Formats: sequence, C-alpha cells, structure tokens
Amino acid sequence: MTDWTPVIVGIIVTIIIGLVGVFIPFLGVLAPIIGGLVAAYMAGGDYKDGAVNGGIAGLFGGAILGTVLLGAFTAVIGGLALGSIVGLILGIIGGTIGILVRGNSL
Repeated sequence: MTDWTPVIVGIIVTIIIGLVGVFIPFLGVLAPIIGGLVAAYMAGGDYKDGAVNGGIAGLFGGAILGTVLLGAFTAVIGGLALGSIVGLILGIIGGTIGILVRGNSL
C-alpha cells in the first residue's frame, strides 16, 4: 500500500537534490535514488512496498526535474518522458535500498 506522506517527502528530496545537482557533478543522478530511499525508509513495509513508494517518488520527482531542467534543451514532453523513465528506475532502486537499510537498523 502506498503511504503518500513519505512519497511526497521523497519527491521534495528528489527535487531539492536534483536542483543542487546542477552545480555539483553526478549529484543529480543520485537524486531519484536518494528520494526513493527516503520514501521507502519512512514508509517501511516489505521490498514490494519499498519499490512502489520509491518508484512513485522517483517518477514524479524525475518528471518535475526533467521538465524543468531538460525542458530548456529539448521539447518539454521529451524532458518529461526522459525524467519520468529515469526517475522511476532509479527510484525503484532507491526504494529497495531504503528497505534494506531499514531492515538492518531495527
């Protein structure tokens, strides 16, 4: 089940880290992973829940970042699509890592 409060926090973390990543190399790539990790860690549950929460946070955070950052160089729809796909994949990875970290810390 999706817990929306951690997902919204994950989206905000993804956007903030992504915008800071404009100035720091390779930090922007880690933004959906960290956002997904935060969302999954806060939501808890099993691996499926972590992947879903992290994926949703990465999807929406990546879509917003893709539209804002890539929209200036490509068509806005292209930036939205690319940001969504990359954010979804990296968010799922981050969500799985978040559940692993939460499981080891309890």
